[in-house]
Amino acid sequence: MFERQDWELFRTIDGLSHKAGVPREKIAALIAKELADNALDDSTACKVGLLDGDGVFVHDNGPGLEPSQVPDLFSIKRPLRSTKLLRLPKRGALGNGLRVVAGAVLATGGKLRVYTGGQAMNLVPCADGTTSVEVIGAWDAKGTRVEVQLGPDAGPIDLQWAEWAIIFSHGQSYKGKTSPHWYTSTDLHELCLAAKNTTVSDLISQFESCASKTGAITSGFKAKQATDVTLDDAKILLDRMQNESIPVKPHRLGCSRDENGYLDISGHYAKKEGTFKLESNHEVAEIPYVIEAWTKFEKTADISVLVNRTPITGEVRAYHDKTRLAVFGCGLKNGFDVGRRPPHVCLSIITPYMPITTDGKSPDLSYLLDGIGEAIRKSIRIAKRNASNGPVQSQKYIVLNNLEEAIDKTSGSGLHRYNLRQLYYTEREIVKRDGGGELTYGNFTKIITDYEFGLGRDLPWMYRDDRGIIYHPHKHDTISLGTRMVEVYEPPDWTFNKVLFIEKEGFFQILQDEKWPEIHDCALLTSKGQPTRATRDLIDGLGDGKEEITFYCIHDADAYGTTIYQSLQDATKARPARKVKVINLGLELEEGLDMGLEPEDVEKPKDPRPVANYVSPECGEWLQTHRIELNTMTTPQFLQWLDDKMEEFGRGKLIPPEETLDKELHETAREKLAQDIKERILRENDAEGQIERAFEQLKSVLDSKAKELIDDVTKDLTTKPDQSWRDPVHRAAYDLVERRITD
Repeated sequence: MFERQDWELFRTIDGLSHKAGVPREKIAALIAKELADNALDDSTACKVGLLDGDGVFVHDNGPGLEPSQVPDLFSIKRPLRSTKLLRLPKRGALGNGLRVVAGAVLATGGKLRVYTGGQAMNLVPCADGTTSVEVIGAWDAKGTRVEVQLGPDAGPIDLQWAEWAIIFSHGQSYKGKTSPHWYTSTDLHELCLAAKNTTVSDLISQFESCASKTGAITSGFKAKQATDVTLDDAKILLDRMQNESIPVKPHRLGCSRDENGYLDISGHYAKKEGTFKLESNHEVAEIPYVIEAWTKFEKTADISVLVNRTPITGEVRAYHDKTRLAVFGCGLKNGFDVGRRPPHVCLSIITPYMPITTDGKSPDLSYLLDGIGEAIRKSIRIAKRNASNGPVQSQKYIVLNNLEEAIDKTSGSGLHRYNLRQLYYTEREIVKRDGGGELTYGNFTKIITDYEFGLGRDLPWMYRDDRGIIYHPHKHDTISLGTRMVEVYEPPDWTFNKVLFIEKEGFFQILQDEKWPEIHDCALLTSKGQPTRATRDLIDGLGDGKEEITFYCIHDADAYGTTIYQSLQDATKARPARKVKVINLGLELEEGLDMGLEPEDVEKPKDPRPVANYVSPECGEWLQTHRIELNTMTTPQFLQWLDDKMEEFGRGKLIPPEETLDKELHETAREKLAQDIKERILRENDAEGQIERAFEQLKSVLDSKAKELIDDVTKDLTTKPDQSWRDPVHRAAYDLVERRITD
């Protein structure tokens, strides 16, 4: 009689093929995918590539591994370690993956090297299931790098699975914990049995909405080890957990596209959210899912499937006959009416639990048949609607022809503001969809700027991101500059009569330390380079106000600096000329040379650097290869230079009209009287003593209410998730105080 343990199947290529759930010719492709999946579990990005001699490497930017743990992680004999029993819409970490890698190296006579934790190691998987290690050098880089070279029996190295895993590793992810509604009592019992050295309380605290209620849920089980929980115990615990939590809505699972709706694959996009049911012993677990589909028309039909951001290794085939798409594999054997053009479909499924059909990782997609069918049909409808049979159109035409659609999508039908970058990603997808190629951000901004110039206003609901600040003298406050801020900006009354635009924000601190803005009643303004639209709009708004304000500009003596002043004063495609006069204080070339400032040589460009219209041709030519920065001056030099400019061009201290002075005098006197009288009344009536006595009387009521706060706050936040926990606590406090006054 012969016998062998499960791990021994990893020693041969046929056994490995069985355990991994792929044919032997795809073992090498699987190795690259498994390494990429494990890298992406612990890092935000990774690189995958080929090595000489039939090898592959994967390098991540994560925290790295503890070198002493590496041989065990790559041992085929170690017990199966996985977080997959804890249901989450994520990849399982440290499951069969690294065992498959080690087994492939052993079965094909390959080589395995791991670089992590400061060490470079050569690993040798052995027939007894262990893995020996030899330190071959130091490793100074960040993260972990794994290099694998396999024998010919592993098949050709194909990086497509690994590359797809990297593409889909971004997007929007689920931020919560595993939900008790995703389990039956049998599932929870299995989880308890696998949770070695874990108490029931510790295990329950890992579930959504259960951490703060662990005491009540585990009453009678608190000191019990999870592995001692019976099936009947699991039924009791699960019932309590489900009563204390609400089901997770599918949209919380996230999606493959980022917050701008972008993913670097082609095709017409559709999404379907829903739930499917799993039954066990007359119990039902309701599992949410998000299915995304990208469709484009090709000569023949094809389908690719990913589950939780990584390609499945099970085979799914698609055939197109007349108007019907037939899909077979991984539990599917179904047809869909799609029309006469063969579609190429990419499906991404995100779900906290996917039933499997084999010992490997082939999903049973039959549970999601309805959602898959709806996602495919919806994306094909969109593909048909946007299919172009006419001549190739320009990117500008596509952008502007679809601008209303793009704005509607980006703004949520006008419910939300959006920025230019968000609109770009929406239009980028549309341009690619309509056959316009890759839309660059530079071309897109030029198209939009020209369009807004002709329109005479900004696009609806759009704002520009903050860039730059304004500092108010005497108020000592700094406000970021952006479209939204400028729209609501109200300058403080009679606080400054000058505004100085500075090319470099670095001078702000010097001037503030010297109280220069206060001495000259001058606000400081910068957009860290060329003036933005928000900067120019702010200047226009201040110029339209009731107070007379003078505007100044200082900049480097270089080609770029001269255009800063010009762009502040003159018209642009997006804005007409300023309504106010901006005084150019320099620094100008001749002035810098007269001050003895040392010019700096700069490399002559292929194309001439633009200079302002006021610059002479001789000076413009000199500025192609030289510059004098404001930073060339020492701090005393800079302050003296700026004071001299204010002496020549300034307007002196701000003194408002007589009626403003009169009003300020009367209001300040009244405020002081009110403050003094209120303080005297409070002292004479022992206000502090009354407060302390009243609080002592209320304390017992507060202590009683405090015992209910956890439940009250949790329920309140569930119904009103946009508020802070402090809001319901404050409402409870106000209510108790008001009741005391009423009683």
